[in-house]
Amino acid sequence: MRSLSAVALCAAVALAGLGCQESGFDENKETVRPLKVQHVLGETKVPGQAEEPLTLTIDTLDDTLALGVRPARAAVPDARLPAYLRGQGRVSLMRPVGAGDLAAAEAVHADLILGSSSQAGLYEKLSRIAPTVITEGGGGQWKLNVRLVGEALGRTNAAEQVLIDYDGEAARALRAIRAAGAGSGAAKPRVAVVRVTANGLRYAKEDSFAGTILADAGVKQVTRNAPRAQVDVMLLSEGPGARAHVDGRFVRVDDELWWGPGGALAGRAALAQLQRAVGG
Repeated sequence: MRSLSAVALCAAVALAGLGCQESGFDENKETVRPLKVQHVLGETKVPGQAEEPLTLTIDTLDDTLALGVRPARAAVPDARLPAYLRGQGRVSLMRPVGAGDLAAAEAVHADLILGSSSQAGLYEKLSRIAPTVITEGGGGQWKLNVRLVGEALGRTNAAEQVLIDYDGEAARALRAIRAAGAGSGAAKPRVAVVRVTANGLRYAKEDSFAGTILADAGVKQVTRNAPRAQVDVMLLSEGPGARAHVDGRFVRVDDELWWGPGGALAGRAALAQLQRAVGG
């Protein structure tokens, strides 16, 4: 069994910019038998390597696909994939699972269920259908969730490699953005991620998924609309019922991506959009 403290240590090392790989860890030997995985709601015994998972959220689907696993079914809003995931090949979709339609989840015959804290109220019932692992909600936790999904699927090494690859892409985006700024004589770019809603403008927070992407790419995030909060680039999207009017320079971006729950593939897609918007 791999302890949660090991995962936390790995995360701390990665946050320090050093990366993380387990020295001497033979994943093939460990995953021939069931594993115990600690998660948000406790400890679950999972298959050594799950092959037919059911994912209940966009981010658990994202991470599962990033780790090279095709889920048996994926529950997503309106049974429709966000644009950034539509190039990942065919995924069998279903509508979100609620308390009244657990039979739909049972009919999948999954060997593992992956959900987030939004399914906390269903955890006990889901666990009677298949081993269930619950990730932390909030897009700012997406890197830790990649590791947890990797552990639940028996693919911890793959999860670390996914994050190493992401770090490499973030470093390349940072260099491109700095080079573009140096060429124009501009200082560190000031970027705001803004959503137009029915109630006005909403600015992404630093601890959001969007905030992690801006931090990794080395730009200065603007988190509020104020006279002194100058913005070089505004990444603008529109939510349902959007009504506000926006003046000044902005670049339209994918709302489901930047305001979604994040994930490994979402991180790479957001970096690419940011680099095009800021670094050219």
